[in-house]
Amino acid sequence: MAENQNQLVSQTKFSASTNNPLSLEFKKSILKTKFSDVIQIVLNDKPKTIYRAYLEDEEKAIDILILMLIQFQDFYNCKRMMNRDQLTEVAYLISEGFRHISYIDIAFCLKRVKSKEKIFDRIDGGLVMGWLQDYDIERTSKILQERKKQKTKQDSEWSGLGERSSLVSLKSFMKNE
Repeated sequence: MAENQNQLVSQTKFSASTNNPLSLEFKKSILKTKFSDVIQIVLNDKPKTIYRAYLEDEEKAIDILILMLIQFQDFYNCKRMMNRDQLTEVAYLISEGFRHISYIDIAFCLKRVKSKEKIFDRIDGGLVMGWLQDYDIERTSKILQERKKQKTKQDSEWSGLGERSSLVSLKSFMKNE
């Protein structure tokens, strides 16, 4: 029970820091986050999607995505990186093609790439979009698994209630009163 409460507290803190995905607090939260945590945040906290942020303030949303991509590129020491125009194009493609994901998802995806992928020569839009596509497929699968698990749990709770309530019929209940 205490573990559940700690998880909820950490999710609430994390949600508060999602207002600025470029902040140090946000970056630290992402570094400490596991995939299962991201799924719980997506299901429970329902963070603002990139597309909603884009609709509210297009320029700010695109700038945040560009800065996230620049910080990602800075992690690697590549000869060929995306220039400003390429970064802008990728940011627009992300906001359109991945409209259902949040900044948390983008940051977590890029974190996973940093820890798993070896990049020697270049970073380009095709690589970034491919990584996001792979992440999105895995994310969707995990969300579906979690929802199925929650539904099974809910169904078992309801079936238990049904058995208990069916033991007492309406007639016998009324007779007892």
